[in-house]
Amino acid sequence: MSVTNWSSETTLAPDPTSSRAARRIVADWCIREGVIGDVVDTLLLLTAELVTNAVLHGRSEVVLRIGRAGHRVRVGVGDENTRLPQRRDLDPDALNGRGIALVEALADAHGVDVDALGKTVWFDVTTAHAPVRSARVSA
Repeated sequence: MSVTNWSSETTLAPDPTSSRAARRIVADWCIREGVIGDVVDTLLLLTAELVTNAVLHGRSEVVLRIGRAGHRVRVGVGDENTRLPQRRDLDPDALNGRGIALVEALADAHGVDVDALGKTVWFDVTTAHAPVRSARVSA
């Protein structure tokens, strides 16, 4: 999927409440685009993890992008920090540090795009129904 396929872009504050706002944005996007089922839960969980990471480690505004290609949905979370995400060894008693491990486990593809202005961490999730249908109603 090309970044030119982003159909939604929202800038969020570098604030812990941005994770909740991002989940709401993705949920609303899924409703508009007709994305249904368990895949929505995966999209919401992984989005919240990446936005939380961007707020904690990026220390800048967070740009949330959502797009699709056929039956794949891509979510990208950008910040102004070019430092790449680091996968941590999991401590079963820790309250954090699982974001990248969750993305690796649940996403169909994932990666990081870096440029002079920062980075975008992205993941793809395949929907159960291909292609993703649009729920938009024509007037």
